[in-house]
This record gives sequence, C-alpha cells and structure tokens, in this order.
Amino acid sequence: MAALRLAQAGRDVAVLDWRAQVGDKLCTGIIGKECVTKFPPNPEHVYREASAATIVSPSGHRFRVEKSEPQAYIVDRVAYVNSFAVKAQEAGANYLLEHRVTSLEISKTCASVTATCNGEETTLEAQMLVIAGGFGSPLLRMAGLASGKPEDYMIGCQSIVDAPELQETEVFVGDSVVPSSFGWIVPLTNGKALVGMAPREQVGRHMDRLLENLKDSGVVKNVLGQTQTWGIPIRPLPKTYGARVLVVGDSAGLVKPTTGGGIYYALLSGEFAAQTIGEAFEADNFSSRQLAHYEKAWKGVFGKELRVGYYARLLFETLNDQQLESLLEEFLSEEMLNEVMNAPDFSFDWHSNIIMKVLRHANMRKIIRSFGPAVAPFAARLLRARA
Repeated sequence: MAALRLAQAGRDVAVLDWRAQVGDKLCTGIIGKECVTKFPPNPEHVYREASAATIVSPSGHRFRVEKSEPQAYIVDRVAYVNSFAVKAQEAGANYLLEHRVTSLEISKTCASVTATCNGEETTLEAQMLVIAGGFGSPLLRMAGLASGKPEDYMIGCQSIVDAPELQETEVFVGDSVVPSSFGWIVPLTNGKALVGMAPREQVGRHMDRLLENLKDSGVVKNVLGQTQTWGIPIRPLPKTYGARVLVVGDSAGLVKPTTGGGIYYALLSGEFAAQTIGEAFEADNFSSRQLAHYEKAWKGVFGKELRVGYYARLLFETLNDQQLESLLEEFLSEEMLNEVMNAPDFSFDWHSNIIMKVLRHANMRKIIRSFGPAVAPFAARLLRARA
C-alpha cells in the first residue's frame, strides 16, 4: 500500500522482497466490511461473506451470533495482498523479488540497502526506507528501532482441512482447547476450511487435540498438509519511526490484540506512511522529528483500539473456565446482544467501543466484581485505557 500510494504520487519506488510471490504469508484472511469498502478486493478473491458465527464455551455451550448484513469477508489473503503489488507496479513501482535484505545504513544524506539474490549482491540508495518485513523483522535492529523480537505476541497455528458441511465460522475458548486464548474453524470454498489457534506459547498437543475433536464430531473429514505457525505481535513498537525510516504493519506491531487480525491496520499504516513521506519530500526534511507525524497519524485513527484491545486481552487471559463461562452467558445473552451487537456503532474493525460498553454494563460489572481481587486490577487498567 505504501508503494502503491507513493508510486501514484510520482515517487521512484523500489520494493525488495525475499519471497517469489508478494503476499505469500500465513494468515486466516478475514477482513471487515469497512476494509472491504476502503480497499475493495477483486470479487474472485473473496471466498465468502460472513454475517454469523458460533462461539463455543468451555462447557460446550454454543452461542450463535448473527447480523442481518455481512460483517466480515473471508478472502484469499495472498491474492488480495498481491493485488496491491500489481497496482503498485502498474503505477511505476519496481519490484525486486527474491532479494533478501542483508544490511541497511542510514546517514544524514541518504539511506542504503544491500540485498542478495542468487548469490549476487545489490545495493540501492534512497531518501527514505519503509520497513514492512513482518513480525520480528531483523531490519528493525538494523535501523536501531528494536533490540529483538517483541515481548508481547501470540503464536498463530493453522491447518487446512476438509470440512464439506461447514457453513459458518466457529470460535472455541477454554483451557481444554487452548489456555488463555481461542481456536477457530473458518470455512473457505470447495469444502475446505482453516483450523487454527493463537496462544502465547507453543501449541503442541492443543492443536492436535482440537483437530481430533473436530474430526470426532464429524466437522472435519481430513487434515490436508502440515500445520504451520507464525508470530502475531499484539503491542506496537515503542517507536515506529526514525530518521529516514518508517515501520508499517506487523513489523510495527499494528495488529488487533483481541483477534490477531492485522490486514486492515497494515493497509491503513501504508497509507499513513506514504502521506508522511510525501510531506517529508515537500519539506525536504527526512529527520526523525519530521517523520514523527506518521506515528501521530496512526495513533489518532487506531491507537486507542490497540490500547483498549491489549488490556482487554490481558483481562481475558486472567479468567479461568468457570469465569469465562459466566462472562459468555451474560455477554451473549439476548439482552446484551440487542444492546451491543445490534447497536449502530457495532463494527468488526473497531472493538474499543464494544469492549467499553460491555465492561460498563451493570450486569457485566457485577459478574467481573464477583471474580475477586485477581481480576479487578486488569478491569481497572482496561477502563483507564479508554482515555
């Protein structure tokens, strides 16, 4: 997205990617309707629309949540992301695929990047760098913006399966599925589906058990291929800019802490990066102070979402199965669904208003207070995070 917007503005852009295909990254591929409106996918890249989902509690109670209109879209993530690269190339961006960046240097006058491809080394010079290398990118250390991998992250784990009868997404919670997190099965097309989970630590037997349970229940017929894993940051970098460099998407930690979804915020961050770089060129100023406008921009749009979502996740992680059962029974009651899910401000893309509305609801406050002193500090931090 950054390359597309900069190329459209007439800037000379080079994109270096170690992969042979842009967008080839493990992901469930669910985006909300606001993302679809702002960054429309090609119709052939949409597997299906989603207006309902079922949440399965620790005791096995099934809560079905439904809206009258689609709230999310399940897309071919690789094709969707690659479509922006195609548009960027059509606008004049130069893509150097299978080029792995090995070093970068930033000076007062320019930035230089060295990459290797088939054993040959290439060095490019530019006025600006945009780091979009994904979770835990080593480029962050090279740019002096991080000392190592983020401390707050989940480990996504996913398998593709045969599930010919599955029509709607199902979400599973409880320690028997995966401690302090959730699992899912998401229908695609042609009877295929994605089964996954996103715990804090290595999944090990939990993923095997989820797959076996789904096979025993008849939902899954076969597991296709090997289970794959990837890192999901759930908190932004302390600083997403520096002299002549900006960090976008997963590299910057711009991911919804509640669900681990990062496509929409990544695309938005790419637009903010392009806008900030355009302003830097106009001012002929590529200093850290000038480029701080980028962080101010993304924080102004979804910084609150990341903050509230993070503390909501910490609160969720403190709950045991019994507490989680009580919370779900109230949260997914008919009264609460009418007040929250059917409210005009409900959005798949923006969670903070829903979280705060639920947390301030009299019935929910009463339930949370009953959980005792171990949970109370996390609820208080979440309330403060809204400010």
